Amino acid sequence: MQKFLKKNKTMKKKLISVLKITVFFSIGILFFYLAYRGQDFSQLFDAMKDTNWGWVLAVFFLGLLGHYSRAMRWSLMLEPLGYKPRRINLFTSILTMYLSNMAIPRSGEFIRCGLINRYEKIPFTQSLGTVVTERVADMLVFLILTVIVLVMQSSTVSEVLSNNPDIQARLVSIENYIPYIIIVGIVLAFAAFFVIKTVIKKNLFSLGEKIKSFLTNLKEGVLSVLGLKKRWQFLFHTLFINLVYYLDTYLTCLAFPFTENISPSNALAVFVLSTYGVVVPSPGGMGTWHFLTIELLALYGVAKDPCGRAYALVTHGVQDISFLTVGFALLILLPVINKKYFPQNENIPNA
Repeated sequence: MQKFLKKNKTMKKKLISVLKITVFFSIGILFFYLAYRGQDFSQLFDAMKDTNWGWVLAVFFLGLLGHYSRAMRWSLMLEPLGYKPRRINLFTSILTMYLSNMAIPRSGEFIRCGLINRYEKIPFTQSLGTVVTERVADMLVFLILTVIVLVMQSSTVSEVLSNNPDIQARLVSIENYIPYIIIVGIVLAFAAFFVIKTVIKKNLFSLGEKIKSFLTNLKEGVLSVLGLKKRWQFLFHTLFINLVYYLDTYLTCLAFPFTENISPSNALAVFVLSTYGVVVPSPGGMGTWHFLTIELLALYGVAKDPCGRAYALVTHGVQDISFLTVGFALLILLPVINKKYFPQNENIPNA
């Protein structure tokens, strides 16, 4: 009977995972359809005939350099905690994160922490804490870029809103709900704090010590940035990662005759505003990113069909190919690379 229940529980977990993937892929396919509906794909490929693939290849390797920079920044954050992971393991975990996000959005952060736990013996919650901190750093930089774009492109934003009254109405309605969202958020935060404090204090369901240990490790990971000895390097990598993302957008513009005249400032607007399409829970921004990119390029005189659609397909495709080739290859090789490796960390006994 116990064996049956265990098997039944496993089947339920698999079913839930399948449902999640199905839902997220459905969202991506829906937006991909909206972006490419009615498209004559022969015209799409014709638009790519004059592509300068040298720029595309440069974007491919530049993207990998950006991911390596992200791995180096993660290494800086793990150092104050007493860990010195191998760069190949960090780099592979970063690429695997993006691979995972292509299947289930936002799952990659957990996958990369799991990989680094397996090969570097770094506690999952501590590494997750460092990920939270680096995401906060990325968000701050991105918000600054958003403000810059809104100031630089204020006339374009005004034009979009005036030509799309439905979007303007939605923004106004969202503003009306903001106070209620803040109140609900505060209430939920206090409720969660009270519940967690009670569980820890009374050790309810024998979870108290586990939750306390989890929160302690998470806190250490989050606050690791305070112990950074190479803060300028951390800042450099944070800025460089975002610079690479921007250059991916701009250099791909140079690869096509119909986008080569897009100015650097307009490319910045396309990069920043289209990135919000990745926030929508679709696999790797599939469909949502394409949709926004095509619409934004249209504001700068690039025909949606087939030019804007060709640009979006190639730009996103280059990123996906890097994850599917380099990332997948390294993931397969990782057990071989680490066959005789034992992490030299201060927090591991006999290391």
